[in-house]
Amino acid sequence: MYKDFYGLKEKPFNLNPDPSYIFWSKGHEHAYTHLEYAISENKGFGIITGEVGSGKTTLLYYLLHKIPQNLQVALINQTDVNFTQFLRLLCNEFDIKVTKNEKTILLQQLQEFLIETFAAGRRAILIIDEAQNLPDKTIEELRMLSNLEMEKEHLIQIILVGQPELKDKLRRRHLRQFTQRVTVHAHLVGMSSEDVSHYVRHRLKIAGATNQDIFTAEALASLHRHTQGIPRLINILCDMAMVFGYADEKQIIDREIIDEVLKNRQDGGILIDGQQEEENEIDKDEEKTDTRDITISKMVKKQLLRLERQLLVQQQMIVALENQINDHSQRHDTRDELVIELLKLLKSNLESRGKAEIRYRQLLDRVAELETKAAHGKTPKTSFFSRLQKK
Repeated sequence: MYKDFYGLKEKPFNLNPDPSYIFWSKGHEHAYTHLEYAISENKGFGIITGEVGSGKTTLLYYLLHKIPQNLQVALINQTDVNFTQFLRLLCNEFDIKVTKNEKTILLQQLQEFLIETFAAGRRAILIIDEAQNLPDKTIEELRMLSNLEMEKEHLIQIILVGQPELKDKLRRRHLRQFTQRVTVHAHLVGMSSEDVSHYVRHRLKIAGATNQDIFTAEALASLHRHTQGIPRLINILCDMAMVFGYADEKQIIDREIIDEVLKNRQDGGILIDGQQEEENEIDKDEEKTDTRDITISKMVKKQLLRLERQLLVQQQMIVALENQINDHSQRHDTRDELVIELLKLLKSNLESRGKAEIRYRQLLDRVAELETKAAHGKTPKTSFFSRLQKK
């Protein structure tokens, strides 16, 4: 839709893990170095973890493109399975002809294949993506695969890649024997603000953009704040921002467009991780003010509800007191006169409190009325889709 408008050969912010678009942030360099070391040195179990959309799968695909020919690689991402099912998947990845689905037979055939691979001067590598979904029992039995050795060399190298939940799972006491076999671990975090700027320009350059400064510095800063530096979220926002820019015939994407994209997603019930209620304002001071106003508004509503309930109870008490006063007024002894006086004092006190609370509510209603008028006084902006339809 917007490729010709921005002078691009292809869309720069697709979500598929394309190794040609990999960007080497400090975190990605660190994780890749650990992966490369684990494989080159045949170091037991390797673990790579990271947030959803942090670039783990893209890193894997890049690694698979760079792996030398003497490595036999199996990649498994269907992980919510028992160990027998896992062995069947592994045999399929290695193109092992399976005769039976029994665990002992599958293990035997896998071991024979690994020995043949080792004898041929090749090494077998197993990469498990989405490893956080592996059942505990399957993880424990995976440890048994690392016991397959030949002449002090592991017959199979195993790399687990998963979300942060994988780290939590491996901390469990009954998995400590597995965890002790982990020799390499790296964790991918969100990119820094500087890396986000380089990341966006890098993808635009790969996509053929002659101008890599399509996004302003303010827009890039907003992207970093809203996405916490997670590549997938950056891609989502950037792609939509370019669609919005195309609809408005804007060659440069500024912060206003980023805010409009975020508001559009928020209005549709789709939020970006880290997106806050105040993030569509113009600067940080206004964001803080809005946050405070939202908090105060919630507190006021809560307090108002409590006062309304109290007022209702007081009104009921006043009615009950009036009935008691009328009842005692029909009597004429001294005791009844004292009781009537006390009841009148109590009623007067309740009425004065009720009047104060009613006035408080009237003031709040007036504030709300003024805010509504101020809001309606703003000129409504034409919707994005109506602007896009004009294109």
